[in-house]
Formats: sequence, C-alpha cells, structure tokens
Amino acid sequence: MSVASVIVPIFGLILLGWTLKRLRLLNDWLVGAINGYVYYVGITVITFISLHDTGTSLLLNPRIYILNLAPMLAIAGVAYIVARLLRLEQGMAAVFIVCAFYGNTGYIGFPLNVYVQGKESLSVAAFISTVYTIVAFTLGVYLLRRSSDEPAEAGKLHRLPIIWAALLGILLSWLALPDIVRLPLGLISDSTPPLALLATGAMAEGTVLKADLKSIGALSALKLALAPALVALTGLLIGSSGMVYKTSLLEAATPIAVTSSVLAAQFKVHPDFASRAVILSTMLFTITLTAMLAFM
Repeated sequence: MSVASVIVPIFGLILLGWTLKRLRLLNDWLVGAINGYVYYVGITVITFISLHDTGTSLLLNPRIYILNLAPMLAIAGVAYIVARLLRLEQGMAAVFIVCAFYGNTGYIGFPLNVYVQGKESLSVAAFISTVYTIVAFTLGVYLLRRSSDEPAEAGKLHRLPIIWAALLGILLSWLALPDIVRLPLGLISDSTPPLALLATGAMAEGTVLKADLKSIGALSALKLALAPALVALTGLLIGSSGMVYKTSLLEAATPIAVTSSVLAAQFKVHPDFASRAVILSTMLFTITLTAMLAFM
C-alpha cells in the first residue's frame, strides 16, 4: 500500500460529490440529508462498534488517553489564540478550533496505520479514532452551538446519539453481537466515510478554494505539523514508544477530518470554510506524511 493509494480514493469521492452537485444530481436537500445520516446514524454506529469491540486492557490503558487527549486540548488552546490573532469572528473561530484538533483518524488513519504498522494496529487506531470523535462531538459541538442559530437543544449532550452509543458500547462489550445485528451495523459503518466525502465535495462546489488561504494555511500548520509534534513530545515525556504511541502519532498527523465539515453544516456555521480546509489540508498531507515517515 502506498501513500497514493490512501489519498487518491479520498479525492476521487470528494471530486464525485463536487461533480454531482455541479450537475445538479445532488441538491441542497440531498446534501443536508446525507449530512444528517452521517451525523446522527453513521458516526453513532461506528462509535458503538468500536467501543463494543475494544478490549479492557486497551480501554483502561492511561497512556492512550494521555497521548491523545493532552495534545488535542493543547492544539485547541493554540488554535483559539491563533484565531484571535487572525481576528476571526466567533463562528469562524469555532470552526477553526474544531478543524485544528479533529483529524481524519478513520478514513485516512486506518489505512495509514495498516500501511506503516500492519493490521494488528487497527484495534488501537479504531479506539483512538473514537476518542477523537467523542471530543469533537462534545467540545466541538459546544463551540459550534454557541455560534449557531440552530435551536439550543440541538447540541445538548443528552441529545447527542454518540454519547449514548459510547455508553452502550462499553456496557454491552461483554455481550457478543449476533450476526443479525452486527451485519446491518457493519453496512452502516462502511457507508459512512464515503458519504461524508461525497458531502464534503458537494459543499465545496460553488466555493473558491483559494479563499481564506491565510487562515487555512495556519490551520493546516497546526493540524499537520504541531499536532503530531505535541504527541511526539508527550510520548517522550511519559516514556512511550510502542504501538499505542506510534498509532497515536500517525492519527495526530492526519489532515482535517471530513466530519468537521459535516458538523459545521449541521450547525450552519461556515461549512464552506470547513470543506475548503478539509480539501487543502489533505493535499498538503501528502507532503507532511512523506516527511514524517522518513523519520519513523
């Protein structure tokens, strides 16, 4: 597996979404419906399956939380400062912060870890991806809801299905899921990343990619350079060097999550900016990844 084999399918689906919207085969209602499916159903199912299948030893490993949560929160803090320096208005600043700490840990992170470490790293990558998602759907949703005109109830924790999915996944982890349940859940899980990419491409249609280049450039530097550097520093401080560390480093190095644009669209807070940031950071990722792999 090469870097190109990870990146090309992603851009292919983004381009397909852009083309379908340009040809009016996807309209705004359909794009909204896809976003709703990804937000309420797809991510919820992925979270449930990931936590249900996570072993107790990994779930109770403190290093996995230190290596991922500490850098994420640090990046969010730095992003807040950078957003202030760039004089971004509240809504744009909220999207900026969410994009800065939320990477494409699933659709890019999974094949990337298999490419670098082998299939045995997938369970660790899946759990780390779930940690990122839960933070994005709590802290990220809180930030976006503050800047949104959507009803206040929409982003409250008890109304977020991902929270209930996480709890159920842990509580039912001792119970083997029958095939009649796991099969449809697996199909929903598999459908989510490509639909999110289609929606991202559709939302980018009609926008100018070169807009907000200063902000997106700063954002990409935070996500692609500072985030993995902070994980490396954290690993050095706590003396971590095994699979959990390497997987955390690779997940932190991924470009801005496609789901960031889905979240921005869900709360109607600058989804066009989020879509451009996803596309441009993924382009830059081919450069930063090549550099990082040279040192691993």
